[in-house]
Amino acid sequence: MKKFFFLSIMVLIICLASCNSKSSFEADVKKMAGYRCKEMQLMRKDQTDEKVKKQLENLRVEIDAYRQKMSEKYKGKETDKEMNEKADKIMQEEMAKCK
Repeated sequence: MKKFFFLSIMVLIICLASCNSKSSFEADVKKMAGYRCKEMQLMRKDQTDEKVKKQLENLRVEIDAYRQKMSEKYKGKETDKEMNEKADKIMQEEMAKCK
């Protein structure tokens, strides 16, 4: 009975951990989509406006820092076809909402 209880607890922990990492991945992709959306919105504005140029420059610094963080977080998973397809799908859905 103790073994069954222990095994059940372990399965529950593993399931919760895997669900959490999936939602974390989805949140990471959505955040990057948010950055891309902001970048597109700024690109539509007057590029000769110094305020717009500064906002775009600051945003690109943020994007680069976030890309670096994500490349470290998902190191070794760059060729994971399933993960890349899911990321593409999430990105497309989020970018479709971008106005």
